[in-house]
Amino acid sequence: MDSYVNSMQNAVKTRSFRRVGILLAALAVSGIFIIALYSWGPEGKLPSIPSWGEMGIGSGAGAPVDVDLNADEPATGAGANPEVPDVDPSTINRVDGQRVDLCGPRQTSAHEVYLKTVEKYSHLRDDKFTIAMQTYKRPDELKKTLSALLDEEIPSLEEVVIVWNDLEENPPADYTSKHGIRVHYKMSARNSLNSRLLPDPDYKTQAILLTDDDVYYHPSDLEFVFQTWRKFGRHRLTGALARCSTVHDRNHLWKYGFCSKNADENNYAMILTNLAFSHIAFMDYYSSADPVVSKIRDYVDEGFNCEDIAMNFVQSYLTREGPLLVTGSERYVNYEPKQGISRKPGHIEARSKCLNDFAEYFSCMPLLNETAHIQRGVVTL
Repeated sequence: MDSYVNSMQNAVKTRSFRRVGILLAALAVSGIFIIALYSWGPEGKLPSIPSWGEMGIGSGAGAPVDVDLNADEPATGAGANPEVPDVDPSTINRVDGQRVDLCGPRQTSAHEVYLKTVEKYSHLRDDKFTIAMQTYKRPDELKKTLSALLDEEIPSLEEVVIVWNDLEENPPADYTSKHGIRVHYKMSARNSLNSRLLPDPDYKTQAILLTDDDVYYHPSDLEFVFQTWRKFGRHRLTGALARCSTVHDRNHLWKYGFCSKNADENNYAMILTNLAFSHIAFMDYYSSADPVVSKIRDYVDEGFNCEDIAMNFVQSYLTREGPLLVTGSERYVNYEPKQGISRKPGHIEARSKCLNDFAEYFSCMPLLNETAHIQRGVVTL
């Protein structure tokens, strides 16, 4: 009997030790999780961004991330200056006499302009967002996208503005969705890719979701992405489609491209503006009379391309931060055909030329590699 009692006591002790061990392990994991949340809180920062040199880009290494690869792709702004001076070659810092080098540390004057512009729009709501959707002669895609977005309630959505670039057809009448969201059609002054990137004086929110008429986050994910922008992405372009900028192996110039799916290579430098949150301050600067962005707007109109690359240049130039990739629990929807513009011959070459030409205009390459990305979902331990 004594042996039986002793064995039972030992069993109880063993279970107790196991429970204590499990409790301590749980507390340790919780502590780590809390520290992680704290470091990613409103006052925290995303993981540090490695330089191109640290990533080996100067010697032709790739710059990738595991992201989706199936999509890509009026007036030039009040006060735009048509007489833009040419870039002074003596101000351009080059590598090997060819490639425009990276921008240096944050330029005080540019950052001050950015902070003043943010303050200019501080009266706008920051707890809501506006969708600015550009469309041109694609009524079916527009109808499907609007139906998908407006069928469900998105708590933080303030308004949908359709930037109507079809100058030959009058837009439909404005209306209000069943959830009380106003849909406003805005006729562009001209068919320009710049139209969507111009700040509308009637916007009521600081956050603008720039979209095409054939791509969107699922409504349940869109609220998550917006709240992520509020917490981590205010000073970044924040969206679903990442792209990379590397150095060409042969000519050593900047090269635009899709990002690698290699798990060991996980950085990116751009977020496409066909599905991206932007602070209205970036749009304000892009539409300003600044000689560099004035020339870039003209460049975009002439080539009908690269407005998304230009916005990434503006964002990184003003803040010296990279963009932010955010994915929902479901893959975003994209109606673009498999043989869309991004798959046409010469597309990569044309976009690579934009990278190098814009770097010439800025006298340096402002794009920065980013490695952090945020995905909706529960992490299981």
